Order: sequence, then structure tokens, then C-alpha cells
Amino acid sequence: MKYQTMKYVLTLLTISVLLSCKPTENDTELLFEDMATASQEMFNELVEIRRDLHQYPELAGNEKRTATLVADYLKELQLEVHENIGGYGVVGILDTGKPGKKIAWRADIDALATEFEDDPVAFASKNPGLRHICGHDVHTTIALGIAKNLSLHKEQLVGTYYFVFQPAEETITGAKAMLEDGLLEVIQPDKFYALHMTPFPVGTVAVKPNEIYAHYKKIVLSLHTQDTTKITAATSYFKQLQNVTDERFGTDSSFEDATIGIVGSSSIYKNYTYLESPVKVQKLKDSTTLSAYMSFSNAEELEQGRQKMDSIFKHGALQDVYKYHRIEPVSYVIKNHPATTKEAMQFLSNHYEDALTELSGSFPGGRSDDFALFQEEIPGTYFFMGASNLEQNIIAMPHTPIFQVDESVIEYGVRYFSTLLAARANYENIN
Repeated sequence: MKYQTMKYVLTLLTISVLLSCKPTENDTELLFEDMATASQEMFNELVEIRRDLHQYPELAGNEKRTATLVADYLKELQLEVHENIGGYGVVGILDTGKPGKKIAWRADIDALATEFEDDPVAFASKNPGLRHICGHDVHTTIALGIAKNLSLHKEQLVGTYYFVFQPAEETITGAKAMLEDGLLEVIQPDKFYALHMTPFPVGTVAVKPNEIYAHYKKIVLSLHTQDTTKITAATSYFKQLQNVTDERFGTDSSFEDATIGIVGSSSIYKNYTYLESPVKVQKLKDSTTLSAYMSFSNAEELEQGRQKMDSIFKHGALQDVYKYHRIEPVSYVIKNHPATTKEAMQFLSNHYEDALTELSGSFPGGRSDDFALFQEEIPGTYFFMGASNLEQNIIAMPHTPIFQVDESVIEYGVRYFSTLLAARANYENIN
């Protein structure tokens, strides 16, 4: 009898402890406020790190100094650190020791070779011919800030957090190398996140479910002929595949347009098939090959394109000289996991309403990121982070000579995504 009574008491005590450990809504808000304060307090330190990275950019495959800086910083935070994964890849692991989901964050760490000589900042690159003009120095800094913020609040968190610092994004080889070198043996995330600097206003986040970069393909058509009339007809058939009629499509001004742009209410970037290049004609000994590059805004447009090609090339007026056609992949497609992305959007809307912008369409032109390979393995979301400040003449247009960021983007990024990761690791699905 005493044993049964003692067992009952212990059960009640266990339930009481578990209930007392469960965070209330007020606890969560206080945690997020503390994280916001921490983001502000570490800002100057993070700016110094960003400027150091900017001054010493390293090409894909040569990120030794950057990787060492990252690993040393994570070790100072007392994270478990793994180095040299897929080259100079680094992984930091923060395990709270409490039940929860496993959440990963990726930052790319490499820079670019460039002919642009003038770096328009006081902390210009000291490595001739190399610059961070895609924002990877900022991506890396934000990820380090998130790691620090979460480690500072470890006792109030649940779950496990992985920080993946990926080399060789610019050559689209780093993600594959890390996966082949056993990344998913080191980490086992339930969700995977990443961001990229964009020319949107500083502090804004733009995202949507599914494709945010278009499917970019090379279309190849081979004919058993060198007849000029047939070749001219075939060239025109490539143009018939396109459904874009607005001449502003693809221009920088159209991307930013409030009505027809990438976030516009009547976006021309929603459902499109677009001929990106002139049709190249190559005459061989007894045949002719035609090729061109095309963007398809989403999987549905790509499938419709396949059907049109079968109809026009294979079964149309060219069928007597038709040899073959094929669709060749050129770049990886970032495709945000619908449920994971909607959860993130709901959280950002609830906590940072003015910051969130929902994308209306997808970017054409072969834009890509090999984070897509991680998304093929793990439900993931890739965010566009605004870093421009037009009043200060700061335009965060990647791969251009004028690329700069308003460094306040670092604080915004650390604050938004520290809290997002903390919420997503909780089984209660805090929104």
C-alpha cells in the first residue's frame, strides 16, 4: 500500500514538474524580448566580424581563414564543432539537452573573383581581385549572431540547433560536397533554413512557398536537315513556347515595381515561360542542332512546356525532319517546402508584421543556390533579406560593383531568425 501511495505521489510530482517547465505565452514573449535585446547588444561585435570577413574574402574551395574564424567563434560559444566537411565546411551544434525539434541554419562563406576595382566601403577588400559582392560575409555574420543569441538563452530553449557554414556556394559545389562527406551523419535536422541578401529595403523579409527562383533549362532540338526554311520555322517555334508578352519582363525596374514586380499585386512573374536567349543554330554534317535557354516559373509551367515541345517539335510541321529534343538542367531550383514556409511566414507576420513581404512570383534568369540540395533532403525555407537603404545610397544588388549593405540588417537578421528557430524547435509549434 505504501509503495502504491509513493508511486502515486511521484507521478503527481513528475507531472507538476513537467507542467512547470512548459513555457507559457508570457514566458515566450519575455524570451523573445531578451533575444531582441541581445541582438542589439552584440551588434557592434558582429559588425567588426563582418568587416573582417569583408576585408579578407576567399574564393570557393579556399575559405581556410574564414572557416577558422567561424570554428573558433563557435568554440568560444561552447558549441560542439565539426570542421573540414566537404572542404572547409564547418558545423556548430547547440544541444539544449531538452526534448524538442532539430533545426538547421545554413550560411555560405565564399567570395567572388571580380574585375570591379573600387570597393565602395572604408573596410575594402585587402585581397586583390576578390570581393564579397554577394553578401556571404553578412550571411556568415548573421549565422554567428544567431548561434550566440541561442547559446546565451540555452537554459530557456528546447531541442537542438545546427549551424552549417557552407563553402563553395558560388561554384554550386559546396552543398553536394558536404552531403557526400557525411553532413547528414553529423546533423539530423527536422527543418532547414537559409537567407540571402537582396535589394529590398533593409529589415524586410520576402518569401513564399514553392519556387522563388525559376526552373532554368537549356532546350536542345536536333533536325535531320540543313534546309533554311525548316530551320527558320524551328527557330520561330522556340519563340512560340514563350507566354510572356510584357516588354518590361526581366528588367531591374520591373522587379521592383509595386504593381507588376516580384511582390506586385499584378505580378508578371507568377506563371511564365520565358525565352532567355537567342536561338543558337549549329549546322553539322547532315543535321542541324538548335538550342536556347528558357525560364519556367514553376513546375506546372515546366510540365506545360514539355507538352508544348512534344506537340510543336515532335508532332508538328517538323515531324518529317525531327531527330530528337531534350531539356537539360542548368541550375538548381530553390523550392521552399510549403508547410515549413507557411509556418515561418505566420511566425514572422505575428511577431514582425511590418517586416514580412510575400513574394508574388519567382525570379527568372538562371539565379540559383545549391541550398536546393539540402531542401531535397530536409523540409526547408530560403528567405530573401532586404539590405538596401536608398536614403544612404546603399543598394544591396548582388554581383554588381555597387553592392553594399546597410549593416543594421545584421541586427534584424539575428533578431528575426533567433526567435524563429527557438519557436520552431518547440514541439508546441509556437506562432
